[in-house]
Amino acid sequence: MEDGSSNSDETPSKKSFDFSEGIDSELYDGVLQVEGRLFHVMKGHLARHSDYFKNLFFKNYADSKKDIIPLEDVVPADAFQHFLELTSGGNRLNDDVIEGVLRISQMWFAEVPLEKAKDFLLKNSKLAPMEKFAIAEKYNFSDLKTALFATVQTVADMNSLLPNQEVSDFEPDTITLIAKRLLEISGIPRPIPVAPVAPVAQAPAEIPVAPVPNAQEIIFDLQQRLQMAREEAVRERRRFDFERQELRERSQRARAEMEELRQRLNRN
Repeated sequence: MEDGSSNSDETPSKKSFDFSEGIDSELYDGVLQVEGRLFHVMKGHLARHSDYFKNLFFKNYADSKKDIIPLEDVVPADAFQHFLELTSGGNRLNDDVIEGVLRISQMWFAEVPLEKAKDFLLKNSKLAPMEKFAIAEKYNFSDLKTALFATVQTVADMNSLLPNQEVSDFEPDTITLIAKRLLEISGIPRPIPVAPVAPVAQAPAEIPVAPVPNAQEIIFDLQQRLQMAREEAVRERRRFDFERQELRERSQRARAEMEELRQRLNRN
């Protein structure tokens, strides 16, 4: 089954996975509806890839018993087709669907599709640098931003990479990358590289002393710790958003059940 993508970068030998009703019934135990299209899936397989589907299939009793489960989130059907393929070992990612796949992978805490989508952006995407930067900034992909800034050699390159917005609106690590790269282009890198010191001959009887980290090593270590803290904060924010959405959905279902009960009581 083709998913409607027409990007010329797609390799003909990479066939799309078939999640239609024509597949063997032993290969699926659930049906999801996205934009009117039906996708036949294995619930346990999707639950292993995403906490969202784990809760949907095995903790949300009402929805898990439906023959067809509609996905209420705004999910493009083509992006969902590619999402399922990534969880099943396939990979036909192209620039037409990449942002949709990134969005639902991050929204559903699905690490495997998310990492594959990030790898596609880094190595195979034909999007313009500014388009890649916009995606990297939106989802805070530090490794992609670092790779993009590494290609900047002139002020003109920097101008073609950055969108027209206030510098203060960028993520903190992006502002650091901008400043550092502009300093390097101007020939005034900071911190100033420390010249290597020739080793001093040691007497055979002396015990070697462990080298003291230089300023660059200390700064690099602090930057790494800061980045880890930021990534942890992002993960916590995603998990909070997911739990908030789950609570909202439970509240909506509870109100619907109460309304249905009230109507029954009025009829009696």
